Amino acid sequence: MHSLRLIALAACAVLAVTACTSPESGAAGDIADPAEVTLGDTVVAFYLSPDTSVEKSSPEERPAYLVLVRADGGKQLIETSGMSEPHLAWSETGLFFSDDERDHILGNDGLVSFANEKAGHQQSAFALPGGQGFVAVYNEGFSESGYTNQVAVTTSTGSRLYQVEGNYFMNALCDGALHGIATEAGTHLADSAGIPGMRSKVDPTAQPELLSQLYPATEGREKVLAWRGAFNAGDHNRHVPCHDGVITFLSDYLDAEGTPHLTVVSWDTRDGEYTEQPLVDGQGRPVAEELVDPEVFSLKSYDARAVRDGHLEWLAADGRIMSTEIASGVTEPRFDTRSTSGSDSSSQAIFTDRSIHVVQETFDGVTPVRITRFDRATGDLVSEIAVPGLAEQFGLEFNVRGAAVPPTA
Repeated sequence: MHSLRLIALAACAVLAVTACTSPESGAAGDIADPAEVTLGDTVVAFYLSPDTSVEKSSPEERPAYLVLVRADGGKQLIETSGMSEPHLAWSETGLFFSDDERDHILGNDGLVSFANEKAGHQQSAFALPGGQGFVAVYNEGFSESGYTNQVAVTTSTGSRLYQVEGNYFMNALCDGALHGIATEAGTHLADSAGIPGMRSKVDPTAQPELLSQLYPATEGREKVLAWRGAFNAGDHNRHVPCHDGVITFLSDYLDAEGTPHLTVVSWDTRDGEYTEQPLVDGQGRPVAEELVDPEVFSLKSYDARAVRDGHLEWLAADGRIMSTEIASGVTEPRFDTRSTSGSDSSSQAIFTDRSIHVVQETFDGVTPVRITRFDRATGDLVSEIAVPGLAEQFGLEFNVRGAAVPPTA
């Protein structure tokens, strides 16, 4: 049921934000001067990062770029030192992005950057409510204690960083509190030993899922909330919805007996209780029978704003927008975006209250990055933007990563 990710993660680079560009890129005309760049009339932003399979021979090679796209397809690029699998967050304050040396906020008044050295692999980024800043999670990796992540909080005055135990692949912002769902529990794993169902009978090395509050920190630490007997989960959307304290996400996993499940999960952060419903089509059949190809289910895309009217909406690998009723698991296709994900292309969906934006990259070195916007209520196509020249300028080893649109788009 699980499939390998077809797109490699972005490589970490070590350059600071700069107006310079690599000689081989041929993109000097698009590189913005950090002292002069503003958010301006940007309608879409995404991170362009080199593939992890591309090795850097010196610190001066392989930067990454934040790409700012206008409605007419024109673009500006901000060069950074890079971040593996970078993510963006956009609020009324501005656009947040980061690299392994600094955190950045780009607004209509310009770019503000704060020194903040951290791990080079990002898990998520969220805008805090009320313009209070941004919070992001980074993967520090295996440590003496087991496994650790880092949480960075960035405001208009600076950034601060602290460590949390566990590897929190999925994250959700619930009323200003950041929660994480970990598949590596770090030092907390021993605490689950006495809870029934928290050890796999077929894979002794598999760990159950852990739900913790990561921000605000509790006495400088994460707060463990609950455990779930899900093992070898094959899909992890980095940003998942939370409403009224309940986190909702799709889950492809094995239970303690080794039985596979494809479900929609509702996990209550207040009492730690969760419910889940099998994903079925309108006739009550498992979605993997006819509706969804289980081999590419992990290539789906949705984000923190994907819940609407009791349904979780998501972009399937074949380009269709699916709608899953959270209470029943019944899943039905809504409309076709014609933006697919597979061996030759990758698409990601960005949800707002009014729209669904889909960013598609085709791996042929020629086709422009395509950004389509759909009316969320009707499914009608609203606009389409082509961003040409990126593959020609940077090569196929650079890929589109985290993307964002204005919150009111």
